[in-house]
Amino acid sequence: MRLKVRDRLPDDWQESITARARFILENSGQKPNADLNWHDLVEEISSINNGFFFAWLALTGCYPNKFEYQDFSRQVTLYGLPKTIQNISNVRSKSLETARHMATVQLVSPKFNHLVDVTQTYFAPYLTGIQRVVFGVTEGAESISTFIWLGDTGIIQEKEIQSPEASKEMSSALGWRIRLVHYLHSLAPKLDKTQIGSRLRIFLLPLARSMKRLLISREISNQVSIEGDQKLTNLLIFNTKITIPEIPASLRHIYSYECIMENEVAPVQVILYDFIPFFHAWTVNEGYRGFFSSYVRLVLLSTRIVSISSLVQEQAKLITQAFNLERFDWALRKKNFDYLALPSGLRPANSAEFQKQDNLVVMAGSLEPRKNHLQFLSAIQLLVNEGTQVKARILGSAGWENEHILDKIHLMQQSGVDIQRIGNISDAEMRQLIAEAQVLLQISEAEGFGLPIAEALALGTKVIVSNIRPLNEWKDGRLSVVELGDIEQLKVELLKVLNNPEKEGPISAQDVSWNDWQQLLFGEESTF
Repeated sequence: MRLKVRDRLPDDWQESITARARFILENSGQKPNADLNWHDLVEEISSINNGFFFAWLALTGCYPNKFEYQDFSRQVTLYGLPKTIQNISNVRSKSLETARHMATVQLVSPKFNHLVDVTQTYFAPYLTGIQRVVFGVTEGAESISTFIWLGDTGIIQEKEIQSPEASKEMSSALGWRIRLVHYLHSLAPKLDKTQIGSRLRIFLLPLARSMKRLLISREISNQVSIEGDQKLTNLLIFNTKITIPEIPASLRHIYSYECIMENEVAPVQVILYDFIPFFHAWTVNEGYRGFFSSYVRLVLLSTRIVSISSLVQEQAKLITQAFNLERFDWALRKKNFDYLALPSGLRPANSAEFQKQDNLVVMAGSLEPRKNHLQFLSAIQLLVNEGTQVKARILGSAGWENEHILDKIHLMQQSGVDIQRIGNISDAEMRQLIAEAQVLLQISEAEGFGLPIAEALALGTKVIVSNIRPLNEWKDGRLSVVELGDIEQLKVELLKVLNNPEKEGPISAQDVSWNDWQQLLFGEESTF
């Protein structure tokens, strides 16, 4: 049977499998005999720790997802390795892409053995709070290799992400298709300036999303395309640690991580932001809820969870405890919990750097249900009705389920209220607006931390927050708390600020820096 299998594989497949198998064995500390053929090398791999996982990698050149791995393991048990290899080669040969991977993928070692997944941020045409964290924990960090998944191929490659300040270089590195995605995304805030424009954006949204997916898919296809004798590299995760600082970009990535975690191929830590889709499902985009449930399984299987607040850490411990009741082996696994508050995502203000505007009020956050924009808009309307001059600015992307919020903004604009939503805003623009404001509001119905609060206090701006954890746990004399839905109370707190405007606000010292986060995640004392 072994000879038949060997004869069925093209020469370039055999050469690539041999090279990958030798590379895996050498990295496992073994010195394979030079006379061994590709099939014997794969058999030798199957006997090492997590042998089936790495045997699949040697054969296909790609990492398996949980379903591919389970099927492979079952087939080996039922039919033996030679027959299973034959089955895999038959299946993979039917797809031009997977057949090409069998023949051309070359395994390489990462520069550093601590790998950080930045796939979502690498392709993102926007900058959310999570993306700010990804930049913060990776920028300037030593001894880590940032990487991306190449679509759903099961291939990972080292890639550097660049801060938004270097947007020209970043766009150039991504290629014209992703530059087009970024440009099209920047048009959305312009459409939302009028009611007709907002209706047009909502009407075009399905087409825009399809175009975005197509452009990103074509960009990934371009990255994995090779010519002639070129090789496509794939990082070997043997003897590495992996950090997931953001929600993975696709279900395939989640299933690949499940395979890694369930079989303890490499220790994995995640940065956990919140459980909002669990506890406040109505606030989340309907199509995203199932995806988040799949992601939470990674959190529960991970070796270490680093939360951004004590609330999120407490929730993680309780949910993990409930998860472990299901299976005895899960309860036996080592699990570490840590948390650290987030630093400001913006550079703190220097003394006298900004002059505050007497009536500027800002609210940071994308237009989505849980951010509670309607309470903010209603309080602003009350102030204007009573004769108070207010300049209101909403800083954030278009979000979702926001038609009623946009309608309210447009009606207020038509009645003469000075209110605007500013989307796709740069760090420099956001920093200036927050620093020049008299007050920033974060009155969400649910949050994991509250990054805008840190930003405002670092820029000398007062803050009003809703009475929820963890927003109400901030200890600062320049922060006030209001009840959810109490428009009158919010109006009164805003009036207190506007009746006593500041020209310059005292800057609150930051207790946490991104360097603290990097030490927690990647330092020598990192506990995973």
